[in-house]
Amino acid sequence: MIRLAITPAAFDAIAATLPLGSVGYEAKPNAKGERMIWLEAAVVDRLTALRREGESLSDVILRLVEMEMRGRG
Repeated sequence: MIRLAITPAAFDAIAATLPLGSVGYEAKPNAKGERMIWLEAAVVDRLTALRREGESLSDVILRLVEMEMRGRG
């Protein structure tokens, strides 16, 4: 498992789309307001591979959730 910080928006986006308990996280945000989550190394590797120039992992998460939501509409 890899621990990483994501923005509140990215956290809210994945919390709304994933089954309860599927992602470990710390209850309180860090000093920057980011949420600390734990993901399998393979998931972090996949997110990293999907990053575009200048994107953070939070940006990737938000982009993927938006794409998923558009696909359902």
